[in-house]
Amino acid sequence: MPMGDNLTPHSNEVLLLNKLWGLVRNLKWGREDAQELFDALLERFKSRQQHDSLDSFVMETLHSIEINYITPGWRCDSGKTVLELIRDKTITEEELKQRLSSDPDKTLDEILDEIRQQKLNQVEEKLLDEVKDVVSSVSEALQSQNDAPQLSGLKKDFLRLCQAVQKDYFQPRLTQMVSWSLMALSETGRLIQVGTGEGKSCTVAMFAAFRALKGDKVDIMSSSSVLAERDLLEWQKFYCHLKISASCNTNKAETDLKKCYESQVVYGTVEQFTGDWLKQHFHRMDIFGPRKFQCAIVDEVDSLMLDKGHHVVYLGSDMPALHHLNPLLALVWATANQYHKTGTEATVGPKQPFTKVVLENIAEGKGADECTIFKIAEDVGLLAKGSIKDQRRNLYSENPENVTTNQLAKFYKLVEARFPSCKLALYCLNDHGAVKELNPQDETEERQRVLLSDGGFCQYLYSDHESVLKATEAEIKRAILLTPCELSLDKCRIYVPSFLSKLVDSKLKVWIENAFHARTMTLGHEYIIEKHGLVPVDYSCTGVVENYMQWTDGLQQFLEMKHGAKLSNMTAITNYMSNMGLLQKYGNQIYGVSGTLGQQAETETLQKIYGGIKTCQIPTFKRRKLFEVEGMILDDEGEWIKTICDVVVEQTTATLYRGARAVLIICETINRANNLDCALRDLKPMLYISNNMDNTAIFDKELSVGAVVIATNLAGRGTDLKVSDTVNAAGGLFVIQTFLPKNARVEAQAFGRTARQGSPGSAQLIVCSSHLPEWIQSRVLLHSLRSLLDIMVNITEFDQNAFVRHLSLYERADGDDHILSFALSHLLAENSQSEIERAKELRDKQVAKGLASYTETSIREIKKKAELFTQYLDTRESLYRSSKNKPAEADVSVLNEFWGMWLLTNFHENDSIDDLKSRLGADLQTAMNKLRKRESPFSNLHHYTAFAIEQRKKGTVAESIKLYTKAIEEDRCWAAIAYYNRAFAALAQEGSCQSRTCINQAGEDLQNALKSLNFYCEQTEVTQKYARQQISEPCSAAITRFDGHATARARVMHLFKANIAEALQKVNQARAMGSNVKVEEKLIHFLIPVELHLPVLLALLLTATPSADPLSRSSRQSHSTDPLVLLQLIHSPIFDIHNELRCLESLGLTHVYTVDTQFSLGGFFRKIFNLCD
Repeated sequence: MPMGDNLTPHSNEVLLLNKLWGLVRNLKWGREDAQELFDALLERFKSRQQHDSLDSFVMETLHSIEINYITPGWRCDSGKTVLELIRDKTITEEELKQRLSSDPDKTLDEILDEIRQQKLNQVEEKLLDEVKDVVSSVSEALQSQNDAPQLSGLKKDFLRLCQAVQKDYFQPRLTQMVSWSLMALSETGRLIQVGTGEGKSCTVAMFAAFRALKGDKVDIMSSSSVLAERDLLEWQKFYCHLKISASCNTNKAETDLKKCYESQVVYGTVEQFTGDWLKQHFHRMDIFGPRKFQCAIVDEVDSLMLDKGHHVVYLGSDMPALHHLNPLLALVWATANQYHKTGTEATVGPKQPFTKVVLENIAEGKGADECTIFKIAEDVGLLAKGSIKDQRRNLYSENPENVTTNQLAKFYKLVEARFPSCKLALYCLNDHGAVKELNPQDETEERQRVLLSDGGFCQYLYSDHESVLKATEAEIKRAILLTPCELSLDKCRIYVPSFLSKLVDSKLKVWIENAFHARTMTLGHEYIIEKHGLVPVDYSCTGVVENYMQWTDGLQQFLEMKHGAKLSNMTAITNYMSNMGLLQKYGNQIYGVSGTLGQQAETETLQKIYGGIKTCQIPTFKRRKLFEVEGMILDDEGEWIKTICDVVVEQTTATLYRGARAVLIICETINRANNLDCALRDLKPMLYISNNMDNTAIFDKELSVGAVVIATNLAGRGTDLKVSDTVNAAGGLFVIQTFLPKNARVEAQAFGRTARQGSPGSAQLIVCSSHLPEWIQSRVLLHSLRSLLDIMVNITEFDQNAFVRHLSLYERADGDDHILSFALSHLLAENSQSEIERAKELRDKQVAKGLASYTETSIREIKKKAELFTQYLDTRESLYRSSKNKPAEADVSVLNEFWGMWLLTNFHENDSIDDLKSRLGADLQTAMNKLRKRESPFSNLHHYTAFAIEQRKKGTVAESIKLYTKAIEEDRCWAAIAYYNRAFAALAQEGSCQSRTCINQAGEDLQNALKSLNFYCEQTEVTQKYARQQISEPCSAAITRFDGHATARARVMHLFKANIAEALQKVNQARAMGSNVKVEEKLIHFLIPVELHLPVLLALLLTATPSADPLSRSSRQSHSTDPLVLLQLIHSPIFDIHNELRCLESLGLTHVYTVDTQFSLGGFFRKIFNLCD
């Protein structure tokens, strides 16, 4: 509502107007009702004996109406409306406040009536009658405090549960009893919306106990491990009272998981349940034992079944071959970073010499050669006279600094005259940075656009993103060579093993798109950097730092290169299960509770996915008192921050009509939370922005007056903030949502942090328009312009000033009731839809469209992949059956890898499931046949190395040598380990009777191993070169984490090369002396000196030692069973060398060898005879 120039934002008159306006806008008071209320307050003011000001008196009453969410139809215990109470002169001001704030619990009939009135509820009248019968009977028995022997069946069971809760906790509320009854009386699953703060955990525990007592195994799934552990701890006494075993599957060692799943009730996260299912069926570990999927109770069901329903859990699988792609990914990243926006019109590519641009654009066979082009360049002065005669100069790199764009334009004009096929549209940047065309053409034919710049450089101009992607792809493909091949003298070339060529062909475009996407992503927004690396943040829904997740298709690696982080290898997913797939295993026995099931589109989507599951919204046990202050959309980010700060200061400062309150600020990203923390530092706010931080200080004590908490969406779901009585008396916790949430459910979860269990609370959206999606920004702006015209016509500054003037006169007893009332009536006139309401409406429509697409595309794709994975598991099972459940480890590993690569290269979402299954079946059969013949299913040399190691373990050395030879024949460029292993396998095979041929071949193999290892090191250096080109974030240390990891890798490679060189020296010495070679085999860990093992051993020792402080995290986590602690340890720099050893081990270097010469009499005489000959 606009304010006149004479009204300051904090004047009492403006505050009063805003309060009255809030009744109409946010409490759904009609204009006439608000007018009547104001008139009643005027009458009451005139009859008062006190001499305080009118605005203070009215404000105090309006504030009580606001914080207690009093509507015109509200009635107090005696049946009076708020107007009747105000007009009753016998009621004192204090009594009026008490009556407005007093609210009894709802009766059972009131609760059931509200359920009937909810349009989205799917509850038959017959079921509601049964619920009423059960709840009323049990409630009467609880009130009379007897065992009610007359009760039987379900009622008797329910009474037992309620008494167990009553014994150690509290008497269950009617709403909790209704929720339980609805689930217990439903033959199939049901989703129930229970208001935030209404005690969902009690309902869940009682229903879990009910099913457990019937003999079912119950799985309770929470949205986080913290909530799962908290709920089990809270209700453990209840389960013990009923002699029901209960456990939690989070933070458990694998040896303890089986015991956990023997319990009748298991709490945990859906990710942990899914991961354990994969361990059982993919890794064939006995985790579940005889446990079946009998009953699932899903807490925060909307989050797990909608927002995260398509999330996939997979167990990490080593696929060593994919490390060969690191140089290519580094090149993709470096190339993508050479493209930049210029002005607002186009994207420019990398700078190139003018001569190269010309030669690329002259049609083949037109007689163009380098000398001709260079001669034209000489003629216009781009090159010095005589340049083409000086063969020692690299003319492609000649770009004299004094060359101007005009000279370049003249040069291109001459080139086009000589070679008409070279048609270029020439551009330069004007003084304002805008693109200006230098040679306007009337021709309709398309020309290649080129931006000229001083210094003789040119850059291609691209008008759309698709053209940029195509150009990037073409440039990258020119740099790729497939091995085996002759090595180029160009040290910047990228070599990719041929067995990965299909993967590169199918995924290169995706990698390029992700490289450009990584450039737009922001640290502290979509991800953060933790001790264990770069970690995604679920900023739009839960705010959770997802420690155990990584992006796929190169995005993770591009972000790591962007920040100079440790570079991880790409992975191929060989096993997976979606949240949706796991839940569907429970059939029609899925029961869910949430504070926000959502709108019609969400509930309909849930019913489509989960077989028509029914929903019901349970009323709150008391009337909810959430007052939503009208939201704001601000144009400028500075103004947005200032407005938020003003609201925080206003709410945390006491006024004449209320005390100071506490404030919760929920931000979309960690960055914005930190910015607001800086802006509000004088108020000493508490930060809640990461689940990896110790946040106990926020939750362990009540928020007192003036307290400010700044959080991300972490505070928006499952968070219970305790508020002092003083804060509640002032109006409760004030929640500021600083962004437009992605859907109404996320918004409701945030606002659900306040006004809990009948307490008052307020919430407000304060949004910056630049943070909104562009398509919402434009539509909101248009709506705002229209609304501004309406305001100019209907509500004028004159009306506001008139009301203030008459209000002042009235206080001095000079005013007239009717005139003041008339002035107010104009101000309370209904306005058009606000900007924030328009933005919400647009968002909700988009959500509905997105959900439709979700069921048609994402869910369909998940189901297809699930069917294919099941088919693969069935096929792999035949491998176990044929080997009496003891297949070779290499066979299982190779088949898993084949399946993962098949999925990457053959799955297309538009293909029918029948076609996909048919192709997979045929390809798996071919792969199985090849495995039986000890062949790689897709010509991967590392497979042959793995087969050879298996044979070596069996003692069939001759067969292992043949397989090493196959690996070398597949690709000699990358066969360093195969050469190395073959050399020592052959020497070991002949033992003390080594022939000269054997020794000579071993020497040659070691020489080739050294050559191949040097090639590998060169490609590692290429990775480092390209990856370092665009490290965007300045680092405090000169050496980045990327550099440190690269140094560790280089050190291991150096030690390996030293080992080979030393062995080669001994072999050559033996060959020269005619002696044998003595071979000593050691585990790969002996490759590095002892002093490099010590830091790792010390770190493991410290992690396994409990802290002296019994409350510390390490002590609580039982000797380093905390997965996050272990993850951080494994990714710390001291583990880099050991991780590199594991990488070599996965490629086939399981052992290293030391050699010495051994005198051989036969060899000595052979040497003499050879010399004589």
